[in-house]
Order: sequence, then C-alpha cells, then structure tokens
Amino acid sequence: MQKSKFFHQCNWLALILIFFTYAAAASEQSPVVLSNSSLQLEFNLSSGTVQHWLSPKFHTPNKLTHDMAAPEGKLFLLDGTLAGKSLWEWEQLAGGWKVLEQRADTLTLGLESSNLPFSIKKTWHLLDHDWRVDFALELYFKEQPVDPTDHLELKIGPGIGETPARGLGMGQSIYSFTELVYQNSNGVEALRLNNEALSKGYSSHDAKQWNWVGLQSRYLALIMSPANDLARNTVWQADTPQEPPEEKASAPFNTSLSFTLPIADNDRTGLQVYQWNVFGGGKSYQALTAQTPNLGELLFSGLWNWLRELTLAIMHVLYFIQQLVGSWGVSIILLAMLVRLALHPIAKNSILAQKKFESIQAKIQPELLEIRKNYKGGEQSERILQLYESHKVSPLAGLKPLLIVLIQVPVFVSLFHLLGQTFELRDASFLWIKTLAEPDQLFELGVDLPLFGAYFNLLPVLMSLTTLLSTRLNPISLPDGKSSLRHRLTTVVMGLSFFLLFYSFPSGMVLYWTVANVLQVVHQKLSKAG
Repeated sequence: MQKSKFFHQCNWLALILIFFTYAAAASEQSPVVLSNSSLQLEFNLSSGTVQHWLSPKFHTPNKLTHDMAAPEGKLFLLDGTLAGKSLWEWEQLAGGWKVLEQRADTLTLGLESSNLPFSIKKTWHLLDHDWRVDFALELYFKEQPVDPTDHLELKIGPGIGETPARGLGMGQSIYSFTELVYQNSNGVEALRLNNEALSKGYSSHDAKQWNWVGLQSRYLALIMSPANDLARNTVWQADTPQEPPEEKASAPFNTSLSFTLPIADNDRTGLQVYQWNVFGGGKSYQALTAQTPNLGELLFSGLWNWLRELTLAIMHVLYFIQQLVGSWGVSIILLAMLVRLALHPIAKNSILAQKKFESIQAKIQPELLEIRKNYKGGEQSERILQLYESHKVSPLAGLKPLLIVLIQVPVFVSLFHLLGQTFELRDASFLWIKTLAEPDQLFELGVDLPLFGAYFNLLPVLMSLTTLLSTRLNPISLPDGKSSLRHRLTTVVMGLSFFLLFYSFPSGMVLYWTVANVLQVVHQKLSKAG
C-alpha cells in the first residue's frame, strides 16, 4: 500500500515537471514582441532588454534578416547599483521584468516589487515612420533614502550586428565597419575606435555640445536623440573591447555606448523620466529625413558642403529615374547618359579645338623642326612660343580634351559616395551582379588574393578596356606633332591603375564609369566620322 502511494506521488511529480517543462518551452517559443511594418522588437524579460532588433526591409549578405541587437542581444540594458545592490540582484528579487502594458504600437516593461525601494519602467512606442521609436525610462524612488553612491547606465550595443567583410580585396573596409557617430555644432563626426589615440574610448566631454549620438555602419544606424532635459544631461562614453593583437581589427565592430543617468544630480525621491527619440534602421534618405530629428546629415557627412549638395542633387535625379524605370542598374546607365548629354557642349568644343590645333600643328611642323635645329635653350622656347602666337593658338591647346575629364572629377567623387552609400542598392541586382553595392563577383577564384580578393570581377576589366580605347582614339597631341613612347606608356599605366583602383569598388559605380567610357568612345567615333 505504501509502495503504491509512493508511485502515485512520483507520477504527480512527473506530471508537474512535464507541465513546467512544456510551460517553459511555450514561454521560449512565444517571446514578447512589438512590431510594425518596418520593425520587429523581441524582448528578454529577465533583463528587460531588446534581444532582437529586426527589420523585414534589410538582410545580411546571406539573405538572413539583419539583427541590430547582435551579437549579445542586450540593447537598452540597464546596469548599475541602487540601494547597495546591483540592479541584477534587484531583478532576481523582483522575479525579472514584467509586461505592464502592451498595445499594437506600445510596450511597457516594469521592474517593481514591494521588496524594492524603487520602481523602473521602460516604454517603447513604435512610430509610423520607418525605423523610428520613442523610448522612455522612468525611475521612481520611494521614501526610503537611497545610497549617494548609486549609479545607473543605459547601454547600447555592443555593435549593431555588423561583421567584417571577407574576400572583397583592398577596398573591403568600405563595405563593412562599425563606428561612433554624433552631431555637434561642427556637424556630423564619425570615429572608428581602432587606433591608439582612441584606445581609451571617446565621450560626450570630447564631443562638446552634442545633439545626438549613436553607432553606424555602411547602411545602418542606431541613433539616440535626447527628447527631454534629463536625457540631454546624460553623459555618454563609447568604448571597444580589449581584444588580443590578432583580433584588434575586429574590435570596432563591438563598439558600445553607455549613457550615465544623472540620478545623483536630481531629487532622490519621486519620479525621474528620461526620453529619447531612437532611429534604428537603414540610412535611406527618405527615412532619415521623414521627421524630427532630421538625421539627413548622416549621409555624405565627410564631403565639403558644395560637394555634398552636388551629391544630394545627383541622388534625387537617380531616385527620380529609378521610380520611372524600376531598375537601379538601368537608372545608373541612364544617369551616365544624362551626365554625358549635359557635358556634350563642352566635349564638342574641346574636340573642335583639338582638330584646329592638329591642323595648325601640321602646317607649322617644318618651321618647328627648323627652330629646334638652329636654336637651343631659352631662345628656342621663345621662338616656338612666338610661332604659336602668330597662328593664334596656345602650345597647350592639345590638352583641352582633358577638360572634359577634369569636369567629371567632382561628379565621379559624388557618385563614389552616392553609389557606395545608397541604402536601396544593398539588395539591388542587375544582370549577373547580385548587388550593385559590392564588386560584381562574376565567379569565385578559390583563393583570397591580396588587393584583388576572392572573386573575379568583370566590370573593372571592361571599364579599363574602354578607358584605354577612349585614350587611343583621342591621343594628346604633343608639340612635335608625334605621339611619343612615353605617352603610350603613360596610357598603359593609367589603364592598369584604373583597373587596380576600381577592382574592389562597388559595381554600381564601376557600371556608371564603364557606360561613361563607352559613350565617350561613341562620341569620338561620330565626331571623327563627321
């Protein structure tokens, strides 16, 4: 009888264990989620943090949803000491954080218990605009005195889910990085904390009067903008982990931000509320400028003002074309054609001037040879100049075709930044090109070569060939009327230099330059035929 009773009790214990096991599994399978069309936030109730910050609008290179809370999954972690205990200890006493309120666009988590001399609330409110969130942190201190040494830190990071790029050649550092970014009276400053000068981190004291601060990568940003006085009085510190020398290059990818809350500077009892406007998503111009605070300065912040304005103007033209044709690759080709049409009058005058110069050179060639035969030094140069002046032409007139190239330099610089930072190109494919934001990667080489990387890129080859063809069709006329060996060698070196320089550049930009070269060749052919 006693044996039967014992087995009966064991069965009940087994059922209870099974029940709690399934309950725990169900709890793990149903995390607390807050989402809208642009964001999905998943929360950890044990720490009151965002363990996943996801967006259906962007992915990793492996087509997985990018997680801006990776690698640790502890965004908005609150850490520190209150009333003689660490916040972690208070979380254990309170049984973790609890959902106090949840609506379609709002979630409030609370850390509160009768055993705690305080209560803390974290509230996230998703806004209608892409990747915008209002975040509030409420601290309520009860009548019980609080230790004056207490402090709290709100932590962002480490990192925003970026990992080092591999196999993209000498330019791969432009494709994958994580850095501190903030705005002050001088504009937007971006710092990669990977050198000795910044080995001890960087703080709001160094930044002076800052307006907002955050972390950014090539296409993504997580920006904290204070929305009330208490939040503006926080002191932030950016740091990277101390990695061994062989892993030092990856340390900036784990840059973190810590906001020290000024609780010691305020009334120790009652309610303290800290509010931030948060942007956590893709650096699309439309999303960055959709509402206050306007974060548009994040784009092309390293350019001179006039060059940044030129880049923004070209960006709007490119966006307009893309809306019409629906393809970013075709849009880049049409943009190259538009730029060529805009420069056509200059190119036409340049070619006419070159033809006139070549005609005059052929006429005065016997006199030039005579001068070089009979005179030396300064007298020779003076007589040659007089000869050119008598025919109303400059000895440098043969260099006028280079004018069309020089005028395109600011456009090229603008396109480098535009096509290298345009968020929409991240997932834009064209022909064999998987993404216009990276080299075209026609096929894998099987080995990661210095400078070139692990892929064969076809577009830089086509661009270099069209550059050489354009130069050969339009050689620079020298004063002696002949194309020297030095000039031929210079042309070859220039073509190789372009190939090396552009090999690891974004395919969108190489596509533009290749099309521009083809249009240049066609124009030269038509001009000579005419």
